[in-house]
Amino acid sequence: MLNLTWKPMRLSLLALTTTGTLLVLGKLLTLPKVDKAAAQPVNTLQSAVPLPGWQLLTHSELKANKDSRFGRSYQFQQDNTRLNADLHYMTSDGNVSRYLFVYSPIYTANANLKVKYQPETGFYGVLSDKGQAFLTACINPRGKSTVTEQQFTHNRYAYDLQPNRLLPWVLGKESLIDRRCLWTVLSTPVQPNTTPEASEAAAYKTLETTWISWHQWWQTNYPPN
Repeated sequence: MLNLTWKPMRLSLLALTTTGTLLVLGKLLTLPKVDKAAAQPVNTLQSAVPLPGWQLLTHSELKANKDSRFGRSYQFQQDNTRLNADLHYMTSDGNVSRYLFVYSPIYTANANLKVKYQPETGFYGVLSDKGQAFLTACINPRGKSTVTEQQFTHNRYAYDLQPNRLLPWVLGKESLIDRRCLWTVLSTPVQPNTTPEASEAAAYKTLETTWISWHQWWQTNYPPN
């Protein structure tokens, strides 16, 4: 008698489960296909960057990597001097030394990175390798530029955790801790005009002067989150 009672119930449950499975399967089949190409992040880094005293020659996109969604490389000229500027849109820890080691061809010179500071921009690093002088730093969405992970984290707590950013965070429009970083690598040849030390110093001066304008422009024109 008990078996006769449970048999209709089992059949009903089986029918209900089958119906639910068919409905879910039908829903999945009718969903629009995701275009993988359209799902890729769009490179929002502007192609034309005005740099006082320099003429923009060319620009090209950089490949994405684990920390960077996209990037762009710019080539400038001033008289007979060339300037290359690589810009990576990073979402990571802000550790420029690690970025150099993992994502740049000058990883072997990374140990010689010297961290410096200027009031107009913040922290930046310089090094030279194979006849080229380099300046590198993270341009932060708020606050001054940084080089180390500690500096980057300090910026996040100092400038991101502000009352005026709470509402956009609650509404889901912004992250409370903004881990974006425009990792910049500026480079120019070391001109063998005088002694090696003087030539290197002159190249660093060119980069440091250019860096002020570059940093100011990108902070004003920071790409969207």
